Amino acid sequence: MTVNDILDTLEDLIDCAWKIPMTNGKCAVSTDEIQNLIDDMRLALPKEIKQSKMIVKDRTDILSDAKKEAKNIVDEAKKRANILVCDSEITKQAQQQAIQTLAQARTQAKELRETANKYVENMLESIENIILTSAQNFKNSHAQIKKIIKSNNSK
Repeated sequence: MTVNDILDTLEDLIDCAWKIPMTNGKCAVSTDEIQNLIDDMRLALPKEIKQSKMIVKDRTDILSDAKKEAKNIVDEAKKRANILVCDSEITKQAQQQAIQTLAQARTQAKELRETANKYVENMLESIENIILTSAQNFKNSHAQIKKIIKSNNSK
């Protein structure tokens, strides 16, 4: 279960709890069920953190692949240029083609890096928002549970 699923279950448990008359909306809940949900949440959080680490690794892999591809393109351009060196006209054409190929390789590598960086940034922001929302929901639920337990203990 994800953290959001656990929080939904916790919310359902509170919504379905037995309302205590004349206590201004207070209710009775099973502390065992709530404790189990809290334990499940503690187990689920590391999964989401692990997912964000995988996204960072994917970004690194994408950048590495882009660099390798750019190097291969440059190497291929150099090979083509060396083959065509024999004649001055051919040499001029080869130099022009090498420059164009190198420019294309740099442009493609830059575009790949930018795309990978945007993708990773979006994913990290998304995961950060999920984690922050989950943590805030957890805090709110925890505060509500403490309040309920405190009110139950004071009776």
